[in-house]
Formats: sequence, C-alpha cells, structure tokens
Amino acid sequence: MATADVQSGTETAMMEAVVLQQYGGAEKLKLTSIPRPKITADQILIRVHAASVNPIDWKLRKGMLKWFMPDQLPAVLGFDVAGEVAQVGYSAKQQGWNEGDRVMAFSDRTVGGCYAEFVAVNAKYVVPKPQGFSFEEAAGIPLAATTAWKSLVKLGQLRSGDEVLINGASGGVGTFAVQIAKALGAHVMAVCSEANHELVRGLGADELIDYHATNFTRIGREFDIVFDAVSSSSFLECRRLLKPNGHYVATLPSVENVGFSVFSKFQKQSCHIVLARPDHDILKALASLANEGKLRTIVDSVYPLTDVIAAHQKSETGHVVGKVILNVVPDASYQESDQD
Repeated sequence: MATADVQSGTETAMMEAVVLQQYGGAEKLKLTSIPRPKITADQILIRVHAASVNPIDWKLRKGMLKWFMPDQLPAVLGFDVAGEVAQVGYSAKQQGWNEGDRVMAFSDRTVGGCYAEFVAVNAKYVVPKPQGFSFEEAAGIPLAATTAWKSLVKLGQLRSGDEVLINGASGGVGTFAVQIAKALGAHVMAVCSEANHELVRGLGADELIDYHATNFTRIGREFDIVFDAVSSSSFLECRRLLKPNGHYVATLPSVENVGFSVFSKFQKQSCHIVLARPDHDILKALASLANEGKLRTIVDSVYPLTDVIAAHQKSETGHVVGKVILNVVPDASYQESDQD
C-alpha cells in the first residue's frame, strides 16, 4: 500500500497497524493505516507474520507504567515478532542477513511497534526462527522467555543442582521459566492451579503446588531461587523460603519490592525486580534451547490482528495458560505449510 507524498513528489509506503491514541481500555486500540518504518544501516525491516500480547502491553495501554516510561502516544505496542526479512540495512547485511530470512526478534523500540504489518528492529536483536516452530510459536518467545532467563540465570545466578520455586508456572513467563530451569539442571517446584499440573509437569516440573489449596510461602522448604512470575507475593513473605544466600525475583516493581531490592544489596539474601530488555546473548541462548528441543511455546490462543481488543481482554483476565498470540498474516495456512 502506498500514498502520494505531495511535498516530495514520491510515494510513501503505508501499512496497517494497531495504534494507541490515548490511555484507557482495550477499545482505545485502533487498526489504522500509518507510514511503513524506514530502516537505518543497522536495522532489519521485518514483515510481521505473528506478534504476541504480554502484560506489559496492556499496562502500557492503561498508562500504568507512565511513571518509569516516557509518554510515547500515539504508539504501536508489541515487543515480540516473528516473520520474514523484508529489507536489510547496509551494516546488517554485513552480518549475513538477507531478504526472505525467517526470523524472530525482540523489538528495541520504546513501546515495541510489533502490532503492525512491518517493524524495524536492530539486527543484533534478531535471530533465525527456531526450526520446526510456527511463526505463532516463535513470536511467543522473545520477551517472556528473556524475562524468565534473566530472572533465573542473571539475577538468580542459577546453577545446576539448585532448588527453584516458580510461582505462576503455567503463565507466559512461567512456562518458559520451568523449561529453562530444567534445561540448566535445576530441581523445580512449580506453583499453579491443579488444572494445569499435567501441563507443567510435562514441561519438566519435579513437584507441584496448587495455589488454591496451599499457601506456597508457608510450605517449610528452602530454595536457592524463588521466582514469582506473577508477582503475587513479596520478598518479606518469601524470605523464609530462601536459603541463606538465596535470591527472590519478582516481575512487578511494587513499592514494597523495590524498597527491599535496595535494602537487600547489603544482605546475603537478595531481592530483585526483573525488567526484560532486548539482549543479543539471551535471545541466541533461547533460540539454541528451542532448536535442541528443550524449549517450546505453550500457545493459549491466537487472534487475528483485527481482534486485538479481544486479545488484550484475554490477557487481562490473569488466567492465560502460556501465550496469547496475534496472527498478522491473513492467510494462516502460511504457518501450517512452514518448512525449515
């Protein structure tokens, strides 16, 4: 799609995208036509086949994160993308990227930009799509799995043989956290509803707790890492679960946990708040695990881009098992015929 640029006499390439014009409910997301991104030398333009919905997306939409992220409206949300390379910048070309390559990426733009037909991403945050993965499955990996990896490996200093408790083990981040912990040799206790125990056990969990029946903060066990992937607890509540040099990691920057994260710098037991950012090394490690068959995406539901409102509403229920995916390509059979 293109429109005439009256001033320059050239045509401006356009694309369909979901634009957030003002903070509020899911109805504030509007599908509209906007200019296609122009790439710099170190960027790749990706033709988006699938994106994913993460809790940070609807928190940004509601304006809940204005206190630490600048006002960027109007904005196109979405940090995860899988698709085909449509254009390659000069520097990115030197790294071996070519048009037509099938990729997944973690957008380094302030609020994402992946709820669209095209997105420009720095080449260092792009990796080949894992073999055997559909575009929908690949799009579920970047942000959620990076969050899990950073929480366990970088902040929790995970080592083989560590005992790890993961709260929210059936969610988007939690399902990846269970698999990463097991792939790296940990013993995993997973906390989720009993209805999801079979699924999470299949991901590698050694022990399971039904949070409806048991308060996991009072089970009388000690762990090297307590990772609260849904931030329903606090460092104070979980401190009794930590070994003397244990690490507590949460995904939500509550005032209480932020305070403890500062205070715990002077203590043996540590409190961390994870904030996932695009990371070249982590994305490569995740792609490797996926190609080795040690990491898979649990897809809760897939929505066409035109149903982004319903996708956000689904994510906001707090009862998503795995990932909510947006299919940007109208012909879903493209994914079904995907061969690597």
